[in-house]
Amino acid sequence: MRGTPYGRYELIRKIAAGGMAEIFLARQWGEGGFFRDVVIKRLFSNLAENEAALRMFQTEAQLLAHLSHPNIPQVMDLGFVDNSWYIAMEYVEGWTIADVWRASARQGQMMPLPVTLGAVMQVCEALEHAHHATDRAGRSLAIVHRDVTPQNVMVTRSGVVKLMDFGVAKTDARAQTEAGVVKGTFSYMAPEQVRSQAVDARADVFSLGVILYELTTGTRLFRGNDMQVMVQVVEQDAPRPSDRAPDYPADLEEIVMAALRRDPRGRIASAADLVAHLEHFAMRHGLLVGPRTLAEFVQAAIPATPIQEEELALVPPSDTPMRFEIEEPADVIEDVVGFDAVELLGEDPPAPPALSRLDTVPPAPLEGFDDLLQSSDRPVVLLDTKKAPSTEPVEDGYLEQIRRRLEEKD
Repeated sequence: MRGTPYGRYELIRKIAAGGMAEIFLARQWGEGGFFRDVVIKRLFSNLAENEAALRMFQTEAQLLAHLSHPNIPQVMDLGFVDNSWYIAMEYVEGWTIADVWRASARQGQMMPLPVTLGAVMQVCEALEHAHHATDRAGRSLAIVHRDVTPQNVMVTRSGVVKLMDFGVAKTDARAQTEAGVVKGTFSYMAPEQVRSQAVDARADVFSLGVILYELTTGTRLFRGNDMQVMVQVVEQDAPRPSDRAPDYPADLEEIVMAALRRDPRGRIASAADLVAHLEHFAMRHGLLVGPRTLAEFVQAAIPATPIQEEELALVPPSDTPMRFEIEEPADVIEDVVGFDAVELLGEDPPAPPALSRLDTVPPAPLEGFDDLLQSSDRPVVLLDTKKAPSTEPVEDGYLEQIRRRLEEKD
């Protein structure tokens, strides 16, 4: 083996690092020259003895082991090597939906509506499977992903979408209580999630509604710092998409607004219901939303750049970046920094066809491009590599302030 040996695997290169773990592209070897690429998610060694961190890490692997769906990466192994716990998972060779959006914008076009709908519908299928997953005894796991964001939606060159990162998923299988703890990404949280209330499948529907809103309007839905975003989520109804894109289809707008209702009782009740609404919309307007449509767009937006086998095998895993690698020493993974929209698109960015033709989304304002491409959002990570994680609520001032405001309003 020419990489770094790690148990039964060979670490090829480091992809990213976060608050709890680091991610590697790895290779699993077998007899007769057999091998396959996998992803190794390795818990930081200083957290190996931390009960809360280890429980969260192991729970992610255990949850994924119960999920078998083409739109969810498969887990292959959970183990302990060289004083570190690891999860071996399916390697998804692709890009986040945000990366695909950026690549399209670099070429002066918006992501076509059939492509956006097709991607969101595949995420719906993944969520529906997770929401109704059961253990081997047939008991519901009541999984809620809680971090459905553009950075956790991967798209492959063949048009398959994968919902990633169940690391902060809520499930009835968790032994510890999580009352008062907020996990996820503020700009994509449902109001009940921001309030630290009980969440169910409808919280993930809300998050997916935010993604659908942003991809089809080309603008960020919730803007500002964490406090401002949290107040918007819990106190303000989302502006109608047609306020930002005048040609927005009225029937699609009703679907998006139903997914974004602040009261979960009035929200689209499940991922299955959301995908059914989107399917009916696509059929009414004669849109092709299958994987082939998505694959053709991705292949056009992101030309293939083959990597030589020698390059993969000889690169040390510690210091050589892979495509879209995030290199930063902080205890969270920031979004990939977007490009300068003004510089690339110019004063007058090319205007795509009107949405009324149903083959693309309307041109977004230039500031909309800038907002969406240069997101300052980052996951809310409750575990710090420099100190032991706690099951106590992490207020940091934000939750306390917003709770006071909500109590005063009530």
